[in-house]
Amino acid sequence: MLALAAQLATNGLISGSLYALLGVSWGLIFATTKIFHFAHALTLTVAVYAAVLAVGQWGWGLPAGFLLAAVVGCLFGVATERVVYRPLRRVNATSLNIFLASLGLLIAGESAVLIVFGPQARDLPGFPISGIALGPVAFTTVEGLWLAGSWALLLLLIAWLWWTRYGRAIRAVASNRELAQCVGIDPERMSLLVFGIGSALVGLGGMLLALRDTVSPTIGVQPVLTAFIAVFLGGIGSIPGAVLGGLVLGLAENMGGLLLPGHWQGVIAFVVLFSVLVFRPSGLLGVRTR
Repeated sequence: MLALAAQLATNGLISGSLYALLGVSWGLIFATTKIFHFAHALTLTVAVYAAVLAVGQWGWGLPAGFLLAAVVGCLFGVATERVVYRPLRRVNATSLNIFLASLGLLIAGESAVLIVFGPQARDLPGFPISGIALGPVAFTTVEGLWLAGSWALLLLLIAWLWWTRYGRAIRAVASNRELAQCVGIDPERMSLLVFGIGSALVGLGGMLLALRDTVSPTIGVQPVLTAFIAVFLGGIGSIPGAVLGGLVLGLAENMGGLLLPGHWQGVIAFVVLFSVLVFRPSGLLGVRTR
């Protein structure tokens, strides 16, 4: 039983690290712009398909594929903000209107990917997959990359947000948009910046996911839905909260295997979210409001 618990905890830490990365990629955009960017899932899909095309058909190396996914994700996210969201804000569209536009973009975009690339699943070649055993636990090289890559990107982002001028400006806009504007910070520029950064991160997260799973036109929906749960679980507006939410979610889903069958894993995420929000509506690290 102890060996099983150790293995499940390891699996939870690995998947939770990827959840944390995806959660931060979406949470940074939401905290700064207050846009429920559901089309974040389409950004992941477009970025990963661009990399699969480059690596699988054009013969690019896998590192170049990762770089391409980050660049394509960044450009697609920025284009979405400029072409879709900014015009809606200029005509004072409601949050519901913006959300529906985001949902419509996701549906239309996935349909376009399906038409262009077809329904067949694709693989991302080029990464050596083997097993790694450490005492009672075992995992694959892909899962090891999930862990190392996710934490490297998270730590770099957190350091940039806390110790650079633009990072502090983004945090200021997220905290109080009007006050930040009064001291000379351009919220529109910061919106473009967070869309670029968050979209690049989700492109890289999608690449990590694609190394283990096959790529399909709907590959982005489930990971980004998990990112939503991680953000709300950790607390809206809190980057450390999104990280903690992702880890808690990954551990809860996998440790639940001690008591429940594997097909209950998806249900556990919503049960954990509901339980936390009942007792702490602001999330684990969110700021309580009166």
